Amino acid sequence: MNTSDCYQILGVQKGASQKEIKSAYRQLSLKYHPDRNKNHTDGEKFKQITEAYQVLRRVEKSKAKASETDVSSNYTQFWKKYEGSKMNDDFNFGPNFAGYKNPFGASTQENYDHFREKESSFKMTHLILYGGLSLIALWIILENILK
Repeated sequence: MNTSDCYQILGVQKGASQKEIKSAYRQLSLKYHPDRNKNHTDGEKFKQITEAYQVLRRVEKSKAKASETDVSSNYTQFWKKYEGSKMNDDFNFGPNFAGYKNPFGASTQENYDHFREKESSFKMTHLILYGGLSLIALWIILENILK
């Protein structure tokens, strides 16, 4: 079966997406399925629709497989180019960024610590915690009184 005939049988335009093809197949297969229709010609039409859909799926799968092959070959070629060449080890400056020139005028002479955190204030933490608990207790007391 020719692919142009398959598109015509399914009633979609040539170059339709896989989603459109699948949707057309589902609609037509429900319409012409032999369990739904006892007409003998509908059974033959259902076979044609199913065959057309399978041919178009096979074509799409072969295209996808070819593109996967292209990707893997391009990946292999990319890494072959860099085989044997050594990476530049001078790139890592360590935690001191003084080697960089800062265009914004900030001082970069100090060592940078990735784990620097703001000092936590225990007073503020306790104030928030006990203040919230006090508000909840007050709410419960007022709710019981006003009932």
